[in-house]
Amino acid sequence: MEVLSPEMFTLIRFAIVFPILLIGLWWKEKSIAIEKRDIPRLIIVSLVGISIYQTLFMVSIHNTSATNSSLMIALSPIFTGILSIAGGKEKFTWRVQAGSLLAFLGAAAVIGMGNEGFAFRSNHLYGDLIGLIAALFWGWYPILAEPLVKKYSSLRVTAWSSGIAAALLVPINMTQLLTTSWHWSAGVWGSLLYAAIPVTVYGLVVWYYGVSKIGPTKVMVYMYMVPLVAILIAAVVLHESLNLLQGLGGIVILLGITVVKWEGKTKVSHSIAK
Repeated sequence: MEVLSPEMFTLIRFAIVFPILLIGLWWKEKSIAIEKRDIPRLIIVSLVGISIYQTLFMVSIHNTSATNSSLMIALSPIFTGILSIAGGKEKFTWRVQAGSLLAFLGAAAVIGMGNEGFAFRSNHLYGDLIGLIAALFWGWYPILAEPLVKKYSSLRVTAWSSGIAAALLVPINMTQLLTTSWHWSAGVWGSLLYAAIPVTVYGLVVWYYGVSKIGPTKVMVYMYMVPLVAILIAAVVLHESLNLLQGLGGIVILLGITVVKWEGKTKVSHSIAK
């Protein structure tokens, strides 16, 4: 964030990802084709879930605290549930909604009870608002993507959405692309490559696979694991201290996810019985 604009970071990240995924797609499936009738949806998915969401998320981080931004993004599974029900994609069930809310409260405890804590100040308001809008777009994203990942492999959808998203960001980054020196530190390149390879090449492909198998609402609830995993890694790698409330928050996250997942198993069992 000290070297690159949010738009430029997102563009370079997905420009790195696109050829890697395309080569992997050809090697695995011996085809990279997408039917013409699916291209408009693929463009919308790329625009909403990558070009817009990823850029807004980086803008939010740049303009508010990491804690506040994390909390805003943690609202995205709730938006997914609301939009899925409103669009007739899923039926309303109290168990799923209660489990999602429970997991969110646990995530809020994990995020907010750390060393930094929440800081809702006037100078953070813009970043907080952008984070909230980003959460709405990320919540909408799996709903838009679901028809594609049920028709094509998660690898194919991720590959093409990454390439399209990068292309959509080229016009607004043209000046930076022509003027940047590209002589960045190892830390900047390391950050870009980390965001590109494990987070996107692996993470996004697996995430799309989950959407195709269990639906957007049940996949999104696993986002609440992110802050829990983050504090555990920070404790091991950075030797940061954990407190009791964060531990309890982690237990509540796992409980909420279990409630949502258990409801899914119940539905499957009923389907088999019929």
